[in-house]
Amino acid sequence: MEHNHMYLLSAYLRKWSFADGRISFNYSFCMNDQYVRNQIDMRISAPLNMMNEILNHSFHRAKELVSELAEESDAPQDFNYNIVLVSESEVRQKLSSFLSKMLHEYNNNKRSHGRQRMIATRSLDFYYNDYEFEPLPDEIKFYVHLNRGANKISGDLWSNAVDDLSLALAIWPNNVLANRYMAKALNKLNRFEDALTHLRIYAEADKSIESLEDLASAYVHINAFKEAEAVYSQIEKEFPESPIGTFGKAQIAYKQGKGYKTLLDRLYKQDPDWLTEKLKKDWDYKLPGYSDDESQMWNAAIAARYLGFERPFDLTKKAFSNELPSYFDPDKGTIRFVKQELDAWVELTNRYKMEEVDYQTFEDRLTPEELKKAKARKYSKTRKKSTKVAAETV
Repeated sequence: MEHNHMYLLSAYLRKWSFADGRISFNYSFCMNDQYVRNQIDMRISAPLNMMNEILNHSFHRAKELVSELAEESDAPQDFNYNIVLVSESEVRQKLSSFLSKMLHEYNNNKRSHGRQRMIATRSLDFYYNDYEFEPLPDEIKFYVHLNRGANKISGDLWSNAVDDLSLALAIWPNNVLANRYMAKALNKLNRFEDALTHLRIYAEADKSIESLEDLASAYVHINAFKEAEAVYSQIEKEFPESPIGTFGKAQIAYKQGKGYKTLLDRLYKQDPDWLTEKLKKDWDYKLPGYSDDESQMWNAAIAARYLGFERPFDLTKKAFSNELPSYFDPDKGTIRFVKQELDAWVELTNRYKMEEVDYQTFEDRLTPEELKKAKARKYSKTRKKSTKVAAETV
C-alpha cells in the first residue's frame, strides 16, 4: 500500500481564556477518503511549541484512523502505516505565521485593561490561494469545499455554507456527509423543500433515527404530512424503543388540528423529562395558514396584554430566544404573534410543567377588534398545489 497522505485543511481559533492562559483550536484534515474535524486544548506558549502540539495531535488522530482501517480490512503484513503530511514545509510555515499573529493579538488584548478583547486572527485555510488549490486532484478539492462549508455552518453563515457545499457536491453528488451538511444549511434558511433531496440521500445511507427524523421534519415544514407520517411509521417499525415516531405523529396531528395531546400524554407518562426537553427544543407551534398573512396576527403589545406580561419587551425577549412562537420579519423589523399558537404554547407549557410558573390568557384585556382579528382563522390545505414531493420512504 502507498503512503497515507494527510492533507491539513484548516485551523480555527475556537475559544481562549486570559485568566487561565489556555486556548482551543478546531482543525480538520482528510486522508484515505476520510474527513476529520477535531479539537485540541492547550496552554499558551511559544508559536513553535504550539504548532508542534497541533501537528502531533493531528498525526496521532491520523494514526488511529490508519490502525482502524487496517483492523477493519484485515490488513496484510506489508500494510503501510506510514503517514505523510502533504506539503509539510508550507503547512508549518503557514501555521507558524498564523499562530504568531494570533498570539500577538492575544498578548496585546490581555493587557487591554478592560477594553473589548477580541482576536481578529481566527482562522487559517491552508488552500486559500488559487495557485495552491488548483493543482489538487478533484477528490481533495471536494474535501476543501466540504470543509469550508462545515466551517461556515459552525459560524452560522448558512448562505455561504450552501455556496461551498454546492461546489463540493458538484464533484461528489452522493457523498453522505456533504448532503447532510447541505440539508442542515438549507433547513436553517427555511428552504425545506430544497433540503429534501439531500435528506433522502443522507437517510438512505445512514439509516439512523437522526437522519430519518430530519427527513420527516422537512416534510412537516412543507405541510407534506402524508409523507412525514410514513417516515415516522418507519421509525416506529425499525426503532420500536424510540419515542421519536410517536412525537413526530403528535406534531403532525397538531398541525392538522387533531387530538395530538393524547400522544403527548402517552410520552409524558413514559418519560416526562424527555418529553419536556423535546418540546422545548423541537416542537413547532406554527400552524398552516398564518405565515404569509399578517392580518391575522397581533403585534407585541397586544400579545403581551393577552398573556399577562407587564411589558412587550418581556414577551419579545422570550420570542427571540425561541421560547414561544412568533414571526419575525428582519426586513421590516417587525415581530408578530398568532393567538391560536400562543394558546397552544400556554396549554403545553402548563400541562407538561415546562416552566416553574403557570401561564394564563386574558381575553378581557383585548378590544373587540383585536379579538375578532385573532379569531379570523383562515385554514389552508396541507399542501400547496404547486408543491410536488414524491411520496416515498427510505
